[in-house]
Formats: sequence, structure tokens, C-alpha cells
Amino acid sequence: MKKSLLSFLFLGACLLGFSQAKFPPLKLNNALVVSHLDKESDQFSLEIAVSDVLSKTKIKNTVSLNVLKAGGDPQVLMTDSLTQLLKAKGINTLMLVSVRGFDNRFRPSSGNMTLAEDLAADNLFPIYKEDIVSVTFEFHFYREGKLVYTDLLKIGGINSRDKVLRKLRKKLAKKVVKDWI
Repeated sequence: MKKSLLSFLFLGACLLGFSQAKFPPLKLNNALVVSHLDKESDQFSLEIAVSDVLSKTKIKNTVSLNVLKAGGDPQVLMTDSLTQLLKAKGINTLMLVSVRGFDNRFRPSSGNMTLAEDLAADNLFPIYKEDIVSVTFEFHFYREGKLVYTDLLKIGGINSRDKVLRKLRKKLAKKVVKDWI
């Protein structure tokens, strides 16, 4: 009996440790917000919504639309000159936001993607799609070109693009305070 109980406790401790994110705590205090979407209007709306939430939680941030030309290649974000310019402004974290899909069963990415690959990846989904009731956003955080944290945020009960953005602001504010700061 004691041996099986000890085995059970050991297994439980191992599983608990395994279930924790393999990334260290984020401790976010600054960010360049980059939305990874195809439509410019979706990019703008998502970046502004995320930036607004970060600002309200006292996280220094700017949006990529202030740094890149409209329709510009996001690979520019990896250049030394832009990295130095952002560092001078006190920004050392690149926060890449994308729509992961419209399903319930997503898990955060494994973490073996480089910044170049992530920026070059195609985005398949818009912020909102007719007849869909939930959308999952994925957040990747890069420092010095390395992925340091990844997270998901599911928004349910949606029936319009505006409702997605409204619920995103509300749920993201809680996630920022709870998990990212």
C-alpha cells in the first residue's frame, strides 16, 4: 500500500512538473506588438486592442504599424538597425500575435520556431469568421531573436468582429496581470 501511494505521489509530482510551461516566467514590462494577419484592417484593430490592454497594465509598448511601412515586410523587424532603435526606446520584447484558429483543442506551440520562421509563416485565419462561435489567439514573445514564452487565449461566445475585439480586451487584461507580469 505504501509503495503504491509513494509511486502515485511521485507520478503526480512528475506530471505536475511536466504540465508546467517549459518557458520561465515572462515578466513582461515592454513590447513591440506585431499582429500576424493578412488584412491590414485586422492587423490594425488587433495591434491597437492589444496595445491598449498593455498600456492600461503599465507595460511600455508600441505597435509595429508605427515602425513598419503599411504592407511592409515584417522581416525588417529583425534588422540590427531597427533592433537598436527599439532598444533605445526601451523595447526589447517582440510580441507576435496571430489567430490560431476556430477550435477548442489547441495547445501552445512547441517552441522550436525561430523568429524568422515565425514572421515568414502564413496566417490562415481572420479575426472573425461567419458561423463560428470561438477564436483562439496565439502569442509568441521573442527577446534577442529567441522565443522566450508562448501562450494561447480562447475567446468564446462571439457573433461579430466587434465582439471578438471587445472580449479580447477583457480576457487579455486578466491574462496579462495573471500570467505575463
